[in-house]
Amino acid sequence: DAVRLIFPVQCGSIPLMENFFTLEQALPPDAGFALWGGAHLFALALCCALGALLCLCYRRLGRTGRRRLRLGVGWAVLGCEALQDINLIVQGAFGLAYLPLHLCAIAEFFTFFHALRPGWTLGNFLYSCCMPGAAFALLFPDWTVYPITSYHSLIGFSVHTLLVAYPLMLLLSGSLRPELRLLPRCFGILAAISLAVYVFDRLFQTNYMFLRYPAPGSPLEWFAEYLGNPGYLLGYLPMLALVWAALYLPLWLFGKR
Repeated sequence: DAVRLIFPVQCGSIPLMENFFTLEQALPPDAGFALWGGAHLFALALCCALGALLCLCYRRLGRTGRRRLRLGVGWAVLGCEALQDINLIVQGAFGLAYLPLHLCAIAEFFTFFHALRPGWTLGNFLYSCCMPGAAFALLFPDWTVYPITSYHSLIGFSVHTLLVAYPLMLLLSGSLRPELRLLPRCFGILAAISLAVYVFDRLFQTNYMFLRYPAPGSPLEWFAEYLGNPGYLLGYLPMLALVWAALYLPLWLFGKR
C-alpha cells in the first residue's frame, strides 16, 4: 500500500517495469508520472541522497581519489547520454529532436572536459549556468510522459543529479571557488550557446533550450501568459538574476565574515 501511494500509476493499471524501453510516441496516455506527485518527490529525495553521498565522498578523498571520482562522474554523464541515444537508435527514432543541444546535454561535455582538465572559467560556468539548469530540469522534468521507472526516466534523473552534484562536490571540498568577476564571461558563453541553438531551432523547427516555446509546467509558461511568444524569453533574465543571487550572495556574505 505504501508503494502504491508513491507510484499510483505504475502499481495500478501499469506494472512497474512495463513499457521500460518504450518511447513516448508508443506509450499509453496514463503511463507517465505527475509533476510534483508522490513518485516525482520520491525520485527527488533519491537524487538528493545520491548528490549528498558524492559530495561527502569527494570531500574525504585525497588528490588521486578526487581525480578518479571527477573522471568517474564525467564518464558517467557521457554514458547516460550514450545509453539514451542507443535506445533511440535501436528503435529507429533518433533524429533532429534528440541531438545533445539542450543546456544539460552540452553541460555533459563541459563536465567531462573539466574532469580531464579542471579550469577556473569552466568550473565557474558549470556552477553558475549548468548546475542551475540541471536543477531546474529535476524540478520541472520534461520527461513526465514516461513512467517513473522507465529507461528514459531513470537516465533523466540520474544524469541531471550528476550535473548538479559535480559542481557542488567541487565547491564543498574547496576545489572550486565561485568568482563574481567571472560571471560576465560565463554569461557571454551562455549567450553565445543560446544564440547558436536559437538559430538551429528556427532553421529546423526544434525546441532546444526551450527557445521556441516554454517547457510545460515550468515558470517559463507563466511568463508566456503575460509576455507571449517570444516575449517569454525575457523571463530568463530575472530567473537567472535570482539564481545567481542565491548562488553567490551567501558565499559573498560568508567570505566577508
